[in-house]
Amino acid sequence: MIINILLVADFIVLAIVMAWYIFRTLRERAYLRTRLSQSMQLQQKVYQAQVLKEISERIGYSLDTTKVVEIITNSLGNLLPYDTVSYMLITDNSAVFKCHVENSVSHEFIEEVKDKILMAFSGILNLDVKPSRFDESVTGNLLDDNVRVGVKSYFNLPVFIGEKLVGVINVASGQFGRFGENEASILYTITNQAALAVTRLQGVLRSERGKLKAVIDSITDGIISVDLSHQLLVANPSVREILEIAPAKSSEVSDITMFDIVDALAGKTDLRTKIDQALAEDKRIFVPDVVLKNRALEINITPVKNEIGEKVGANVVFHDITTEKSLEKLRQEFTAMMVHELRAPLTAVRWSSESMLKNLAQATGSEPGKVKDTLVTIETASNNMLELVNDLLDVAKIEAGKFELNSQEYDLAEVAKQQVEVFKPQAEVKHLALSLSSPEKLKAKFDRIRVSQVLGNLISNAIKYSDSGEIVVSLLVDEANKRVVVGVKDTGIGISREDLPVLFSKFKQLKSGDRSKKGTGLGLVVSKGIIESHGGQIWVESPGENLGSTFYFSLPN
Repeated sequence: MIINILLVADFIVLAIVMAWYIFRTLRERAYLRTRLSQSMQLQQKVYQAQVLKEISERIGYSLDTTKVVEIITNSLGNLLPYDTVSYMLITDNSAVFKCHVENSVSHEFIEEVKDKILMAFSGILNLDVKPSRFDESVTGNLLDDNVRVGVKSYFNLPVFIGEKLVGVINVASGQFGRFGENEASILYTITNQAALAVTRLQGVLRSERGKLKAVIDSITDGIISVDLSHQLLVANPSVREILEIAPAKSSEVSDITMFDIVDALAGKTDLRTKIDQALAEDKRIFVPDVVLKNRALEINITPVKNEIGEKVGANVVFHDITTEKSLEKLRQEFTAMMVHELRAPLTAVRWSSESMLKNLAQATGSEPGKVKDTLVTIETASNNMLELVNDLLDVAKIEAGKFELNSQEYDLAEVAKQQVEVFKPQAEVKHLALSLSSPEKLKAKFDRIRVSQVLGNLISNAIKYSDSGEIVVSLLVDEANKRVVVGVKDTGIGISREDLPVLFSKFKQLKSGDRSKKGTGLGLVVSKGIIESHGGQIWVESPGENLGSTFYFSLPN
């Protein structure tokens, strides 16, 4: 009995010891598993961070999908063993296939990998993918067809950018059960995060490119950007207009090409050579006065460098200087006209002065009547010069926005009557009838001196350009538009249709009419500025040459 009890006791002790040993073993194993799991998780996080950091640093703003895929495939050796790691990118009907061989395999093994990737493409896209052309490269260990081992275990990683499948990464081995769910899950996570980072970057760049494109498209100068191979990268709409390149015949082809630009400049300048010169000399090349049909251009070519100072292409700006050239020509014509107009009275003053001095030197030989005529000539020429200078000063004030008015309420009918009386003697000399058609009183708010100046200019011109007939000054009230309208109608040489649009231009002389009667035309320019400063309008109507004309101006009422 005692022996049985001792045996039972020994058995219980042994059971307790074994239980404690099993418990301790399980606890140690659990601890080791936990430490191993934590170590693996830490390793995976470090790996994941390294891959994403490398992607961020290497792709920059190129959005090159190949770089992203290469970074992921090249880093897989840090995470798991494999025989081959490959990727395939498919665009249009061609494919890029690259494979890195870690352990020697046969050509058949590589072909099997390609088939499995194509099957993945076909399954994801739900269509039969069979590229007609392959761009292949195999790196790493040499292929050995004596290795008679096929693909025993593998997994495919699809790479999506946005919602578009751009490639598939394949990891393969000649051993069964080589890859577990844990490794595949980690790679899926990294691939998705990398794709998401690129997708976000694409969104940012699309937004920035959209803003930049809107700015470039709105610029009136033509702008193009080319790479080192003269491939056109950027061209705004103004290029087609400035170079007068005809639209594409096909509605499906709207983009301008470098050939279009070079052809448009053929015989005028060799753009390719100028671009090469700018890149070779690393400086801006300026090409002035390139004349294309009815346009004059300046071309600026500037080398473009990347962030490390390497030349990557060139920017070309086509600046249309046609307007500037026209304005310069008009300025020269205007200067010549002013010199001519001032020379005539100055010559008269000089000739008259010399004549007077000569007569005064002879003293007794001077005739009072001749001296008087000379003084009248000097006075008339001086007054003409003074009027011309005053007109120039008024034009300058108007253009500078410094033209001031002293507007008060006056009787416009009275002002018109006074001007008619002033110019009647001049009209009578040419046998012209000068009359006024107006209400007895017509109250309006205006600058009396300046409006009198406008009326004087219009009546004086009517007398100057009429050799017979009559001149009628008329005033009426336009109730509908709340304004008063003044008209000066003559029966003179009239104005041609082509001269009407430029009649009030400072830099234009009329092409038609009696050339001997031409003046500077500044009186009309000043009149336009005065009336528009009042908030009114000035215009002219003429049936044509030798049919007379009527000048109108309006004032707010």
